[in-house]
Amino acid sequence: VVVRLESAGGAVPHYGLAAAQLMRVRDKSIKLTVCIDRVAASGGYMMACVADTVVAAPFAIIGSIGVVAQVPNLHRLLKNHDVDFQEMTAGEFKRT
Repeated sequence: VVVRLESAGGAVPHYGLAAAQLMRVRDKSIKLTVCIDRVAASGGYMMACVADTVVAAPFAIIGSIGVVAQVPNLHRLLKNHDVDFQEMTAGEFKRT
């Protein structure tokens, strides 16, 4: 089976499921080849790693596993409004 894979990635559950489906093919002793022309990054890379053989174009982007997130930094806002934090636990050894 030859799969043409072009993916910049996305949500882990979706790509994990797709990789599991490719593993089902491979586990039936059917040779699995993934071909990448431009990009197989993040979840796309995870899918490609399942294959018996990976064929990629010379300048294809392969890999790039990581997390990208935007998180607001509210430190100044909270400090300007005198907001403090208090940690509470269910017992004195909860954080040890």
